[in-house]
Amino acid sequence: MISSPRKDGELDGPQEVHLILLDNGRTQAYHDNELRKTLQCIRCGACMNHCPVYTRIGGHAYGTVYPGPIGKIISPHLMGIDSTQNLITASSMCGACEEVCPVRIPIPSLLQRLRQESKHNAEPNHDPLNGQNAAHNTLEIAAMKGFVFAATHPTFYHAGLNAARKMNGILPEHLGNWTQCRVKPKLAKTSLKAKLAKRQGGK
Repeated sequence: MISSPRKDGELDGPQEVHLILLDNGRTQAYHDNELRKTLQCIRCGACMNHCPVYTRIGGHAYGTVYPGPIGKIISPHLMGIDSTQNLITASSMCGACEEVCPVRIPIPSLLQRLRQESKHNAEPNHDPLNGQNAAHNTLEIAAMKGFVFAATHPTFYHAGLNAARKMNGILPEHLGNWTQCRVKPKLAKTSLKAKLAKRQGGK
């Protein structure tokens, strides 16, 4: 398909031949034992046909050549995590994409890894992707640590839930981006634990 430059005595043909290989981030993926699996994709589209997120929002929302579940793991190492960090969170992690993939690409586990690298530095045995740590959020990390503490200390957890129930009517209807397409969360007036305790006491 690609011939050599024009040889002595030949009347036509190029004087020089230049072969340019556009890697576009694929070499980096190939050197990583986990991300290498993304290059096995045969572009069949099975993962897109079964993805609840893709079927709901369509391909244009992804903003890249590769939409759907496979696009979420290919695009970060082609374009960098910093410009694709929203893609790796647009997943319900249901696993339907991996179940129907004919070449068994572990899309959910790769998404989990990319989410980690979007907020923290890569592990020592992983080659860092461009833009890693781009989604690092100190406030979010502090909030999650607070939740972990409350969830592992029942007294604080139940006290927080009781306080939240009393604040149901105080919270505004619009809570930033969360309520653009969702209804404001509202806690039940009585917890399930309290209802069960009351039912058992009544018996």
